[in-house]
Amino acid sequence: MLPYRLPSYVFGPKWFYGFDSIIELVAIIISILLVYYSYKCYKLTSEERFLYFSVSFFSLTLAFIMKVVGTLAIYLPMLRNSVIGNMVRGVSYAITVRGVNALTFLLYIFFMVLGFMMLFLIVSRLTWENKRVIALLMYLVVIATWLGAIHYQLFYLTTLALLCLIVWSYYTNYRDIKSKNALLVLFSFGILLLSHAFFIFVIYSRTIYVIAEITQLIGFLCLLIPFILIFKKKPKKHYKLVK
Repeated sequence: MLPYRLPSYVFGPKWFYGFDSIIELVAIIISILLVYYSYKCYKLTSEERFLYFSVSFFSLTLAFIMKVVGTLAIYLPMLRNSVIGNMVRGVSYAITVRGVNALTFLLYIFFMVLGFMMLFLIVSRLTWENKRVIALLMYLVVIATWLGAIHYQLFYLTTLALLCLIVWSYYTNYRDIKSKNALLVLFSFGILLLSHAFFIFVIYSRTIYVIAEITQLIGFLCLLIPFILIFKKKPKKHYKLVK
């Protein structure tokens, strides 16, 4: 059973049904490219930070995939009568569209919080060897996931708090190194911060959900630029997004 009978979450206006999934699909592609470019930057520079970036963006990719699967289960109820739907019902009669949406939303919360938590770990200059810190952060991810399942606003308040910490870290980083790439990363996470601030209030206006989705997409598009630039320049070890 999901905690507190997690409901299905569809926030957008009817005319936006499906368009948000398209936006999420674009976000998935961008996240995959971020995984690819950050890993390539790791191979070029041997900086472990880029490897951690790759893992973080992979978690965010899984989050978007879960959200797309969940919302499509709501938008396309005819899937229940498809061959796949019949196969699913043959495996378990307990599976419903509402249940699929609830489960995928829970996984979306988990992978999204995990991804941003890992990004916070990177910009805070903590190391994976510090196992007690990692254990504490993983505990906080689980707690944040559980709270997000109780009410979606608690989830977005958590991601907003994490993004505030990430943006502040990148601001201090840019202030120290004054590089264009550091500024681009700061600007990108600032846009993501704005989008998650919008997500908190989607319950009050369906139009805000549209604005939040588009803003989030712009944030990820902007975040892709510095990684592409670093990869194309084939940097040396001293070329960094964070010092």
